Amino acid sequence: MITQEVKLTTQHQITIPKRVCERLRLRGGDRLEIAILPNRNLMLKPKRLIDADDPAYLLGKEILEAERQIKRGEVVSWSEVKQRHGL
Repeated sequence: MITQEVKLTTQHQITIPKRVCERLRLRGGDRLEIAILPNRNLMLKPKRLIDADDPAYLLGKEILEAERQIKRGEVVSWSEVKQRHGL
């Protein structure tokens, strides 16, 4: 576990230390979700524009993987695709 103290500026901003950003793979412009826990602790977590469990995200991942398979010359029949997705 990494813990590090940060200071709240007069503009209500904090700087996330570099090693924390590296560990979480955060970059400038990334969004974070902040939650106030019952014990008044804060929880920050990276927020993606599309959550990883969102069906659109999952479909997008499958499409990218399919494109990689096509480039490698791998082919899947349409009947197999329909079976995988219950169509």
